[in-house]
Amino acid sequence: MKALYLVDGYSLIYRSYFAFIRNPLFNKKGQNTSAVFGFFKSLYNLLQQYKPELLAVVMDSIGPTFRHLRYPEYKANREKTPEDLHAQIPVIEKILAAFGIAFVRLSGFEADDIIATLASRCGAENRPCRIISGDKDLLQLVEGPVKVLQSEKGGSFAELGRDEVYSSWGVYPEQIVDYLS
Repeated sequence: MKALYLVDGYSLIYRSYFAFIRNPLFNKKGQNTSAVFGFFKSLYNLLQQYKPELLAVVMDSIGPTFRHLRYPEYKANREKTPEDLHAQIPVIEKILAAFGIAFVRLSGFEADDIIATLASRCGAENRPCRIISGDKDLLQLVEGPVKVLQSEKGGSFAELGRDEVYSSWGVYPEQIVDYLS
């Protein structure tokens, strides 16, 4: 059965942007392109290392999520997204579309919600699923055929299954929620 690879789009975009925060990359127009460059460099490395046949980049809802509607202060203490990072998201989406790489967005839901739903379905089908994200919250999804791939220096990825989550964090995937609380 073919593995489903789910890229946490905003996680990878943010990591890419901030990886170049001290030495940002700019195009000829003076626009910051750090997130675009880092995102596609990581995606290229993923494609080279794993050669996924089933791949989707999962993005957050553009508008408020159901969490914002239930609790208006949800993420209220987070710093606002830098404008030059935000401006790169449509560029990334256009390039993904040009290459025919699926990206999934569902109004009212964060990427984490969509990833969790798809990973759960993969688990129920016993289909291998690889979640590409630096988000610690997603480690709670690791179970059976569902694993997380985290970027390492040099462009490769570390695969985290149940034992690797324990080795890294000292807790098992089902304990991540309590650990992060």
